[in-house]
Amino acid sequence: MGADGGSIPDRRDLVKTKAKAEQTDKALLRELFFLCALSKRPLSRPVVLDPLGKLYNKDAVIEYFIDRSKYGDGDQICGYLKGVKDLMTLNLTPNPSYTPSISSTTADIPSRAPFVCPLSLKEMSGTVPFIALRPCGCVFSDAAIRAVIPNLTKGSAASAMIKDDKPDEAKPVTSGVKEEVACPNCGKPIEPTKSSTILPINPPREVQELLLDNLLASRAAAKSSKKRKATSAIIEATTVSADTEPVKKAARPSSESPVPRHSASPAPGGRATSAVSQNSLVRSVHEKLAEQEQKRLVAQAGMSDAVKAMFKPKGDPGQKRSGMDDFFGRTFTRYA
Repeated sequence: MGADGGSIPDRRDLVKTKAKAEQTDKALLRELFFLCALSKRPLSRPVVLDPLGKLYNKDAVIEYFIDRSKYGDGDQICGYLKGVKDLMTLNLTPNPSYTPSISSTTADIPSRAPFVCPLSLKEMSGTVPFIALRPCGCVFSDAAIRAVIPNLTKGSAASAMIKDDKPDEAKPVTSGVKEEVACPNCGKPIEPTKSSTILPINPPREVQELLLDNLLASRAAAKSSKKRKATSAIIEATTVSADTEPVKKAARPSSESPVPRHSASPAPGGRATSAVSQNSLVRSVHEKLAEQEQKRLVAQAGMSDAVKAMFKPKGDPGQKRSGMDDFFGRTFTRYA
């Protein structure tokens, strides 16, 4: 009302509530739990799970490993997979009310999910989150397995959540003792507090990105550990060969270099061996110096008198030189 032609709104007038999180389309989420991520065919056992939580038919993944061009977008979907070791075979519970469709196309998706949770019998259709236990591959709904195992870890999904969205929960008092519980489905022992015990099935994009980073980091760590072990093995082999070589040389002395008389009676503590090695080293140095001096004298034999005058003869150091012999031996200095 100030006749200024308008008003300047504050941020609180425009943004009063927090923006809603982006949600995946229900139809698309349903396809993720019903169809193979690679071949787009209905899931049928054996079903495998990759480190990012995607579901595949095992035969389709094996075909992809044999021929990478089998599926057009295979590298975009699962290009991070290197082999069957990256996959985990799931122990799925079939749905008794499921009737498979006659057609295998994506247009004829059945209304019932082919698999259910063995505890709550909820269908694995994407309406509720499902997780898989890594040691045994059994699949449960997240709520049902946590009702049976209260101290089950939240896995990598907990670190991907926004701090404001994380529920306030009490931290359990943990001891250093390794704790194991039996799987409710197969009875195999699992570690509920270990972060790698569970793997979410078809998690959000943020969680998949975090799982991919963890996968690449683990591969890099394994590669560096292999290099470190190989380097340490080479160093150990070199050290062992270096330790054994002097012993072999000392056991078989050369006939060309006779042992001095004083080394016939070795001193206690192995001093005789060290004395022999030092004497042989000094002898070899003297021989090399004598050989170099002989080469120098041979090279000077063909020099003229003027060139020879440039080199100081090895005579009396106190002897004075004159004339041409003294010309090249002089040095100029202004402080003389």
